[in-house]
Amino acid sequence: MEKVTGIKSVDLKIKALGHGVVNWNGPTTLTGDGGKTVDNHTLPKLRGYTNLTGKVKEETGYQYKKEATDIDFKKTPLYISQNCIRHHLFRDQAFDLHFAGEKNLQDVLASITGLIRGYVVPSSQCKRTSPLLMEDFVDQLGNGNFEQFGQAGERDRSSFFSKTTFGDTEYISYGSISIEQLQFISLDKKFDRASMIIKEGQGEGIAQAVQDFIQSLNAKLKPIATFHENYVRRGTIFEEGEVGVLLNDDAIKALIEHTLEMISELSIRQAKSYMYVDEIKVDYNDGAKMMRIKRDESEISEQTESDFAVYYYSK
Repeated sequence: MEKVTGIKSVDLKIKALGHGVVNWNGPTTLTGDGGKTVDNHTLPKLRGYTNLTGKVKEETGYQYKKEATDIDFKKTPLYISQNCIRHHLFRDQAFDLHFAGEKNLQDVLASITGLIRGYVVPSSQCKRTSPLLMEDFVDQLGNGNFEQFGQAGERDRSSFFSKTTFGDTEYISYGSISIEQLQFISLDKKFDRASMIIKEGQGEGIAQAVQDFIQSLNAKLKPIATFHENYVRRGTIFEEGEVGVLLNDDAIKALIEHTLEMISELSIRQAKSYMYVDEIKVDYNDGAKMMRIKRDESEISEQTESDFAVYYYSK
């Protein structure tokens, strides 16, 4: 069996800086003054945090809640969820999929949404799995504090509320771009992963539209998107293939470069808080260990030292 060789993934270590909370978790039930339960405290997203103390009232089974100040920001650090990051990363096309249907899926496919973000169209079950994996952005500084607020006007119990807020933040995150998922676009319902349903003679036009879009990302490269009736995954027993489009090395390179540029320019501004990406370290990973950048940065390849792995062949 022929072994797949070459760069299998492009792994990332991302450092971001900011101030305040950009991704809130909402009101959380806690214990207030006098031991009373209150619902007017707002918490940010904290990794591993629970509002329960672990103590239970035996006669009723009631679980006691923590107080708002009972937080260790090193054990339960602030984070920005991957969903929030992806929303802002693809913000230009964040709402376009509301208008996606069978008649305009070629436009979706020949876009950053179709090639990097991924999509699902419920009405037709057409979908494309995103080749981009992003982890949560986890704060390293732990500059959290408790703040009490009061609404203007009449002062009663309901006019006071509190928040867990943050000062300066520094986030670390990791990501990965899968070459296998990036390079092949299935146009076949056989394995339930058709990016769109095509008619006879339509495939070449889709491949050309995808190629033209990728070319617009980098005029210096020569991306090629090739349509074929039967692309087979290397290593399969029966060599049963799919109708689809395969991207060449230059096409993959152009999409990766554009994705890295998008991530490096990512910034989020939410009310009084903000976050921006400060630094990216890249590993063109041709080894067997995924995300080796997490474990040992001395092993990484910051430049492309081989071609991208080719997972499919035409038959």
